[in-house]
Amino acid sequence: MSEGKNVQGTMIFKNTASFPEQIEAALEEEIPAVPKAGKVCICGMGASALAGEILSDFADGTSKTPLFIIRRTEFPKWVGEDTWTILVSYSGNTKETLMAYDEAIRRNCKVICVTSGGELYSKCLSRRDVSVTLPGGMQSRVAMGSIIGRLASILEEMGVCEAKTELRKIVPALKEERDRVIEDDCKAARTIADKLIGKIPVIYSLANMRSSAIRWKTQINENSKNISFCGSIPEFNHNEIVGWTDDRNNNRNFVPVVLYDDNASKMMKSMTDTSIGILVDKNLETITLHVEGTSNLEKNLKCIILGDIVSLYLADLRSTDPTTEKPLRDVRDRADVPM
Repeated sequence: MSEGKNVQGTMIFKNTASFPEQIEAALEEEIPAVPKAGKVCICGMGASALAGEILSDFADGTSKTPLFIIRRTEFPKWVGEDTWTILVSYSGNTKETLMAYDEAIRRNCKVICVTSGGELYSKCLSRRDVSVTLPGGMQSRVAMGSIIGRLASILEEMGVCEAKTELRKIVPALKEERDRVIEDDCKAARTIADKLIGKIPVIYSLANMRSSAIRWKTQINENSKNISFCGSIPEFNHNEIVGWTDDRNNNRNFVPVVLYDDNASKMMKSMTDTSIGILVDKNLETITLHVEGTSNLEKNLKCIILGDIVSLYLADLRSTDPTTEKPLRDVRDRADVPM
């Protein structure tokens, strides 16, 4: 098992472990008054968009107001002057989000900018658009709690969903989960990381918790510098199960990781159990992680707390620095795209 030397002493670990406190602090910050909205889209890339995905998962089960996440520069045709467009870029210099801002202005959308500064803040300030400021000085993926908290406040103010109220209710449970994950020198996270070393993790969740599976994948990609993929159940049972069970594939290089919703319906539990059983029957080492919560927001965030810490210990096992972003800079330099 990894000894995890110095992992807990690093700044990225401390910032990552402060996830519940980031949410708590963000919820206490005042935001500008915004009117009620009938149609909302959140535009961003990477962690900035993922914060929207997490809240979209929650809104899907609680809200009658459509909430869409746009991870590209081109807008769907339905986006127009009746659409509130929330543009999220932690740095404020994400090229795709700046292009989306310009497109939102061309379409006369109502605009809100969520950023720590950069060109997006300057654009927003010059047009006197609504802006919500994030604390700076971190990498965007480490500032996830702050982004989620600020977005939740905006969405509740707009009448989209009671995400702020729900977050306030579950923060104590998130702190307990964080403390559980880091107790005993992060033994549970280190055990999972040991099983993933030298493998390609494929993360699965139920469809209503897809954002936590995406977060696991992207944290393993960025922190651990490891290839990883994700998917959802029950869609898994209609295609991917075929590839997993074909003996001609070299599936020993892959490890399925199932984020298991203990509060799921009887039917969905049966589908999940059947999927896991088929993988186990093929002698594939399958990691099943159980989670409980009063809402899918609580369950998503609990899964994220564990996955973030796992990715740091996997980085340690691979002797890689989780803070480096050279491939992202290479893309920026070669394509002339500021990230």
